[in-house]
Amino acid sequence: MIIKKKREDLSEKIKIALDKGIQKLIAETKAANSYLVIADKNGKIKKIPAKDL
Repeated sequence: MIIKKKREDLSEKIKIALDKGIQKLIAETKAANSYLVIADKNGKIKKIPAKDL
């Protein structure tokens, strides 16, 4: 049980860190008035302008 709890705590911390990283990436993209290139669930590449973020 203790191991499962530690794993859940770590998973939550990873989710929080990823969210912070994504928000920072979006902020930097907007500041540079650039594009963010992502892939959708089907693997199709999309180029999103900063104004749409």
